[in-house]
Amino acid sequence: MTEDVTVVCAWCNERVSGTGPLISHGICVSCAESFIARLPREYLRSIAEPDGTVTLFSGHRLVIPSDDCAK
Repeated sequence: MTEDVTVVCAWCNERVSGTGPLISHGICVSCAESFIARLPREYLRSIAEPDGTVTLFSGHRLVIPSDDCAK
């Protein structure tokens, strides 16, 4: 069933996965990184794994910059 679906980024319209005739929407890694970069650091720290990463539903892990890098 999932092979019948193409997932496109709801923000930039790039294909995220699949090649089927049905369309669903998600978010690509680039747009997710851009979105996460705008979230408050305190919130990101509260949802981050102990290694300082946040995992997307796709399984892609994004590194949350330390406060030193954010300045």
